[in-house]
Amino acid sequence: ESGAKTAEAAAKTAEEGAKKEGAEVVDATLGAAAAVTGTMVVEFDAGSNGGIKMVSFKTPQVGLALVLSGGGCCASGKPKVAVKAVDKKGQAETLGVLKSWKVVSINGTPVTGLDQAQKLLADSAAKLPQA
Repeated sequence: ESGAKTAEAAAKTAEEGAKKEGAEVVDATLGAAAAVTGTMVVEFDAGSNGGIKMVSFKTPQVGLALVLSGGGCCASGKPKVAVKAVDKKGQAETLGVLKSWKVVSINGTPVTGLDQAQKLLADSAAKLPQA
């Protein structure tokens, strides 16, 4: 449990650092926090009302599926990787992750596309301890 608190503290420090130093500091800090605490830190954009959410996954059974959303003929900007589904009673649901949240980074690595995000998620989850 102290590891989870350390990861949350590191994520909070990273978030505060972002406001002062820029995104590079956040990415480095999140990656370091995840490596030290044995967690996978996923940064989500919960939309205009929810803001940015840092979620620390502790086991490989993450419990969510990703999809590429937006970017069609009428959408503005590039498509984003979003949460397609959240498993009932899964880790993501327990941690408060919601369908349609956009994935910003995984362990401090910015998400640039669906294939890359799925690989990062799988590789990072594989390093987590079993429940």
